[in-house]
Amino acid sequence: MDKDIFRAYDVRGIVNQDLTSDVVARIGMAFGTYLEGKGRVLIGRDARTSSEMVEAAFVSGLASAGVDVVSTGLVPIPVANFMTLKGDYSAGSYVTASHNPPEYNGVRLRRSDGTGYTVENEVVWKTALEGRHRLAAWEDIGGLSRIDEKEAVSEYKDFLLERITMKRPVKTLLDIGNGAAHYAAPLILKEAGADVSTINGEPDGRFPNRPSEPNDKTLGALKKRVVEIGAEFGVGYDGDCDRAMSVDDLGRTVPTEKIGVLLARDIIERKGPGVVVANVSCSMIVEEEIEKLGGTVKRVRVGDVFVAEEIKEHNAILAIETSAHIFMPEFYVFDDPILATLQIARILSEKEERLSEIVDAMPSYPYVEINFACPDNVKFRVMDEIVSEFGGLGVELDLTDGVKVNYSDGWILLRPSNTSPKIRAAIEAKTPARLEELKKIATDVFEKSKGRA
Repeated sequence: MDKDIFRAYDVRGIVNQDLTSDVVARIGMAFGTYLEGKGRVLIGRDARTSSEMVEAAFVSGLASAGVDVVSTGLVPIPVANFMTLKGDYSAGSYVTASHNPPEYNGVRLRRSDGTGYTVENEVVWKTALEGRHRLAAWEDIGGLSRIDEKEAVSEYKDFLLERITMKRPVKTLLDIGNGAAHYAAPLILKEAGADVSTINGEPDGRFPNRPSEPNDKTLGALKKRVVEIGAEFGVGYDGDCDRAMSVDDLGRTVPTEKIGVLLARDIIERKGPGVVVANVSCSMIVEEEIEKLGGTVKRVRVGDVFVAEEIKEHNAILAIETSAHIFMPEFYVFDDPILATLQIARILSEKEERLSEIVDAMPSYPYVEINFACPDNVKFRVMDEIVSEFGGLGVELDLTDGVKVNYSDGWILLRPSNTSPKIRAAIEAKTPARLEELKKIATDVFEKSKGRA
């Protein structure tokens, strides 16, 4: 078993290479062992061609440890999380490789409230690697039952639509990305009162029309079509529907931070100020705009499981990640792009301004990402040297996730990649000239640190 398939918050690998059915079954046994062979686990899956196989293997591992399993089949991950939260389950799980290419797959483990595990994952991964599995006696082996996919979506839909109504039909275009949102997202938006169209709407685990990750480069067809049909906004989902990138009425992708500010304003207008959680790589506009509204911002390390922990700790009203994850805790603590889409449509139905006008009224700052090549066997020593190097410059360091240096007019963030021999830099500044200065500082610090490591 290749230890590199185990990440901070999921398992992910190439199917039938480092992620075989045997490996997945052992991970299922390890999770069942962690659960002490008790209770029920809900499982859902995305549309990848291998997801049924991976689900079957994971279920067999859980059952062999004595755990009963309930499958929702092909549903978006927020639907599976919702069913876990609302049902009588010890835990949840979901078969996906998120936005990775189609040859990948994996498994995510969820708590009974639908959020991901943090340190508990490490216990499960260690059990799987060491083969210390609990095997139930033959009479105690777990069983498998199923919930109809449409029934699961219907329960989720009813919960949302009891709480969200629109004042008028907002013209909305959804790019399903041939993923798990194919049925749930258009159905729910239509029943909420939106005027909905879709592209790439058939589930296809090969992702034939665009890469699964929704971003400015991959959403060209959505951006073009929004303008052609006169949509008020568009949304592109990833394969398992835990990410959503918005497009305004002018066909421009909207940074998640600006969508977060839009949603936070709405919440604060309705409920009053509170805490907004944002990961360390989010733009500084988050502090600027949220503090104007009387709110406060708490920064957290990258990863949905860590964001959810911070939401709980600070009783946050909203959370965002630059990678297009949006959390709305007045509903539940896990991220949900269908819920976010509904809320954007509702807000637009109540306003006279177009989405483009709303986002253009917010500041935009120059931003760049740089990947520095750095061998895996030295990159963490290099990170230690980066801390020392910046320390010698007399700047204040934020070590929440990697090394971040905040200036009055910008910031630099350096983080080691978990999946490749790189150290990634993210840099934002208030002017293009300052961005170039910060790029040079980041590059010089990296080169000096690498030379000493």
